[in-house]
Amino acid sequence: MQECLKKICAQFETIDDFLHQQTPQKEELVNILFVEFMECFANAKEEKLEYPQEFINDVRLYNEGFELVRKKFADVQIRYLMLSDFYDFARLTKKYRKTTSM
Repeated sequence: MQECLKKICAQFETIDDFLHQQTPQKEELVNILFVEFMECFANAKEEKLEYPQEFINDVRLYNEGFELVRKKFADVQIRYLMLSDFYDFARLTKKYRKTTSM
């Protein structure tokens, strides 16, 4: 797994209870991680093929400026959910191991 994706996962772990206790600080972190994810995943080359097609398509269409996908990801909660899905997939497939304790 690319280092930038590992870094995103590690930072994502620090966001707790976002959907129920959203704060400006958490929103800012989600937005930063989302932009980093879109850039990092787009540059993953062959590694991308190891991930579900939904990630590949969403990243490609978002980065190409596809209006419907851009509108969808304008919502910080949808951004959070995508990051959460990626984090869960990375953990389930053992591409990423949790770095913090809860």
